[in-house]
Amino acid sequence: MGRWPHIIGFLLVGIAVGLGLGLYLGWEAWPTEFTDATPEILQDRYRRDYALMIATNYAADGDLASAERRINGLGKDGVANGRAYYFSVTLDTILRNEDVTAITYMVRLATDLGLESPAFAPYLVGGGNAITP
Repeated sequence: MGRWPHIIGFLLVGIAVGLGLGLYLGWEAWPTEFTDATPEILQDRYRRDYALMIATNYAADGDLASAERRINGLGKDGVANGRAYYFSVTLDTILRNEDVTAITYMVRLATDLGLESPAFAPYLVGGGNAITP
């Protein structure tokens, strides 16, 4: 019976040392570093937010080339899928009847990219309840 406390003590010390060493190596010595990560790896909720941020930034600065580069990064397989994803997010935002200003920004960018849908008409300049920021 005198041996078990020593065995349990060694096991606890071994677990504590292993845990401490693992945390040190994982967080300090060799931490995970993401480089050249693209928005396509984000969860869908965050990709949708990123699409809205792209449209909002485009409404502010009007830089279509920069917005197009960012949208191309949204797709899983490149340019065509980035545009298709942005188009579907824009339509979904309209269907969910979200913030009119956000929809207007997204529709403006989509039409400037050459994406078209009848659902865009009310949000274009001169169409119904459009906001022209």
